[in-house]
Amino acid sequence: MNSIEVTGSTKSKRAIAYDAAAWYIKKYMPRMRTLDIEISLTKLEDGIYGYCMEGNSNREFSLEINKNLDLEDFVGTIIHEMIHVKQYARKELFQDVSGRTRWKSRWYATYDTVDYEDQPWEKEAHRLDMKLAKEFLAQY
Repeated sequence: MNSIEVTGSTKSKRAIAYDAAAWYIKKYMPRMRTLDIEISLTKLEDGIYGYCMEGNSNREFSLEINKNLDLEDFVGTIIHEMIHVKQYARKELFQDVSGRTRWKSRWYATYDTVDYEDQPWEKEAHRLDMKLAKEFLAQY
């Protein structure tokens, strides 16, 4: 069974973060049953919305989300990072111990060899995050 743990910020923000992550899993990863996701709501540097880090397996993840975002950006960031969870869990995105990154079947020397906005895994996340956030918020 999937596990989602949310820490930090307020009770209401933790509830929204949990619900958005659970909604994404149910809708876009319904057959995955062994995800272990820790979401930390914290203050991040200005301009930084969130991070997704893979744990010891492609089923363990730590997300850091900027707690000071407005509701739409907050949910959009959670969805954005959950898209990365999906990418890692489905092995669409993989980073080896030397720092090389594979997106689907193409290898990149490191994350740093491609500008952030040109990374194909980020393009996918940016293309979908706010659209899905609005869909989530419309039924929330």
